[in-house]
Order: sequence, then structure tokens, then C-alpha cells
Amino acid sequence: MSSIKLYTIFFQILIYIIFFSIFISSCNNNSKEEISCNEPPLSIKNNSYDNFKDIGLTPQKHPQGVGRDAVAYADFNQDGLIDIFTATLTYWPATTIEAATDSKFEFYIKNCSGEFEKKENYISSNDTCIHPRKALINDFNNDDIPDIFVVCHGYDENPFPGEKNKVLISNSLGSYNIIDASSDIGFFHSGSSYDYNKDGYKDVLLLDSNNSNKIIFFKNNGDGSFQNDGSSRSPTAIANKAYYTTELIDINNDSYLDLFIGGHEWESNSNTQIFINPGTDNFSNVMPDNISSVSNEGVVLDFTVTKKESSTYIWVLRTSGGDGTFYKSRTIQKVSWPSLTLSTPIMDRNLNWIPWIIPSVINGKNVITSDNQDSYFTLEY
Repeated sequence: MSSIKLYTIFFQILIYIIFFSIFISSCNNNSKEEISCNEPPLSIKNNSYDNFKDIGLTPQKHPQGVGRDAVAYADFNQDGLIDIFTATLTYWPATTIEAATDSKFEFYIKNCSGEFEKKENYISSNDTCIHPRKALINDFNNDDIPDIFVVCHGYDENPFPGEKNKVLISNSLGSYNIIDASSDIGFFHSGSSYDYNKDGYKDVLLLDSNNSNKIIFFKNNGDGSFQNDGSSRSPTAIANKAYYTTELIDINNDSYLDLFIGGHEWESNSNTQIFINPGTDNFSNVMPDNISSVSNEGVVLDFTVTKKESSTYIWVLRTSGGDGTFYKSRTIQKVSWPSLTLSTPIMDRNLNWIPWIIPSVINGKNVITSDNQDSYFTLEY
């Protein structure tokens, strides 16, 4: 066989190999896109607690330099992946009120590779607040797109002047307006969202630490703005106490959300308490169940409830307070319901405080952990 024929055969084989490789690569790429990016949108639940802690969340790698307190997770672009909203302080540490600049609100959308991409065009303005503390996910205008209520308390030093809360309300997919939640100004440190008056619109319950009643109910006007509905539904037992943290969770499986409240336990006998919903969403005359304190770990930051088989546990996130220190530890209290027997599986002055804990499944195990990978830990239950 001549060298020319051998060369021709070799060249033909080479061409076949190149075309076959291109075909296989194309198939693989198409397969990846379908697996990673073609999922049904994540549904929006009826309350903000479930929209944070019942969405299958695992610890996320936050984009560098963004806030960790008022952070929210939802499927903002409706592709089946969990995205992040962040509100980041720009004035800390506090020096003067005049130097307290507005925070930054940002959306980070998860791409098909599992990385977060910042989306500048999701927000139409920069009308944010100074000090965001908590972000609540719910559908506040009934368009099936997740909205965000940002709980804001303002400059975090004397004289604690307070500020207005903000709502990021959806215009359409990937488009949000920032509006004032209401005209009310307060030191709003916590809150939770659900439809307390059963009119078909998601309302909010807020904790204003400057208000003697502490809990204020805000009625949704139907467009994502809110009207102060007063404190007539608030427990009378919490008035004039040092409370800063609240959450609504159905602890006893009766389909009514129960009220959890905590704060600075060493100030004004501010016990950590649970108020069982009587079925009317009016907690004014409900007698509380008290959760025992942890000595010198008296700042209560967050609540999570887990239910597994016949066991129900309340997990109370704490940090130091009551011994002259403040926010100088990480403590997690495990409380059995309804016996209220307890243990403290984590109490460490060498760990930084964290704002949130979540229930999650990691490596097939049910665990309590952080929403933020930078604060990763696990407590199996």
C-alpha cells in the first residue's frame, strides 16, 4: 500500500474522531443545562418563617463583603434555584448619626454552575434604610413572585432614633420597587409575616423595642404597603420589657402560628417566652410558657423548631449578655416541647455570634446549622 493511501486513510480517521468528539461534547453540554436549570419554580409558603426555614436550605457561600443579618433566600427568578437578597451596612461602626449612611440592597441570582451573580437591574432605586436587621420573604401583592419586607431599626447607638421599614415589591419577574412599608418610625428589630386577619393578603407583626407594647401588627393594604393596626393583639405580659426578637411558628401542630419572643433576659425580667395561639391570632390574654435562661448568655437572637417522629425541639440561638459582655459568644439551647426540659449543646466564648440558625439535611443527617458557610457547624438531631 502506497504512502499516499495510508495518509488518506489516516486523515479520514482523524476527521471522524474530531466530529465524534464535537458531537459528544455538545450532548453533554445540553444535558448539563437541562439538569441544572430546568426546574419548577420554588413555591412561596404562607408565612415568612417557613419561607426561610422550610425551603430545603443548606449553608450558602455568601458573596464576599455582603451583610449577614438582613439576608433572605428565595427563587427570585423562578428557575427552581435558591437565590440570595442581602442588605449590607455602610456606616458601621457607629460614630455619629450624621455619618450613618444608607445600606445597600442587592440581589444575587444562582447560575447553572451554582455560583451567585449580582443583578444590578433588579432594583429601580437606592431608597434603602440605614440599619436593616431582618428580611422577611412573602408574597405581599399576590402576584406569585416573592417580595421582601426589610425590618429596619436605624442608627444603633444613643439616642436610637429609629427609622422606617422598607418593602421590595415586585413589578414583574426580576423587577422590584423599594417603597416605605408605612410612615411609622421605630426601632424595629425583628418581625414575622402571615395573614393574621384572614383577608387574603400577607400582613406583618413587628417588634419595636422603643414602643412600650413591643409588638405591633401591620395590616397589608393589598399593594405591599402597610397600615399600623396597633397592639391590641399583643400579649399584655410583654409590655415595657427588653424584647428584641420575635418569630411565629406552629409549635403544637394545630395550624395556628404561635408567638415566640426573646431579648435581653437580665433587663426588666424579660423572660424568653412562647404564647400559644388561642385560634384567634389574638395573644393579649394568653399566659406564656417560659423557657429557662442560660446564665450570662442572655441575648436571644433567633428561634427554630424541629419535629422528628414524636420529638419536637425548640432551638434558641443566644449570645453573651448579663455579665458585662455583649455579643461575645455563640450559644445554642435545645428545649424539648412540651416538657421544656433543656440542654445547651453549644456554649463557646471563642466563637463569634451569628444571627440565624436553620434546620437542614447534610450528608443525609438532620442537623441544626447556620445559613452561612462562613459560620459552618452542625448539631445532629
